Amino acid sequence: MTRARIVAATANLMQRRPLRELRVAEIGQMAAVSSSTFYLYFESVAEAGLAVVEEVQQATPELMALLASTWTADNVMAKAKAFVQAYMAVWDTHHALLRIRNFVADEGDKRFHDVRRRAVEPIHLALQEKIETLQADLPPDQRLDPPSTASVVLAMLERTAALIRLPSAHKATRPRQIETTAFLLASALMGGMPRDVRNTRKTPEKPADQSRPARRRARQAEDGAPSA
Repeated sequence: MTRARIVAATANLMQRRPLRELRVAEIGQMAAVSSSTFYLYFESVAEAGLAVVEEVQQATPELMALLASTWTADNVMAKAKAFVQAYMAVWDTHHALLRIRNFVADEGDKRFHDVRRRAVEPIHLALQEKIETLQADLPPDQRLDPPSTASVVLAMLERTAALIRLPSAHKATRPRQIETTAFLLASALMGGMPRDVRNTRKTPEKPADQSRPARRRARQAEDGAPSA
């Protein structure tokens, strides 16, 4: 119970300030424990923060169910969009904690890097399987490497999720960013433009050819000249 209170207090404070700014005394005060009690459970604030981010589940049942469902060339865009929306929802819920976890990991703390890797490993493996399945009919020299592609896709998703909440200087809206991210995800999984997108982007039909007199009258009308 005491450890859980310390972790909860640390999580609460991490929602407000960077981990490096937190102090044992304020965590103890919020958890109603002394500093000496804090050190019975954790060696440092960073270790308490590590315990917090370890509890964040990124491979949610919804995400894994989507990845376990059947993706085909005809539904890949719709599936990708649902996946991106579910992925963004996880970040919406745990934005501050995931941002701190990634920041500390990027600074070189291996403990946070390992937590980050373990959190997305089930998603990474499932994406690899999708890439292998959806690109099975492509010639071997046109297929993308599944592990590398899954890593790039996850990096794109993670960065987009971190930035999508911020105001855009270029009037990029959340729905459009999700649509674009889904398109890039589907394209990466397919190894090319998704069929269900390609089929909706048909070349517009050319207008029927006008007869010569009709064209002449149209030009005269534009010039303001009387017709013969």
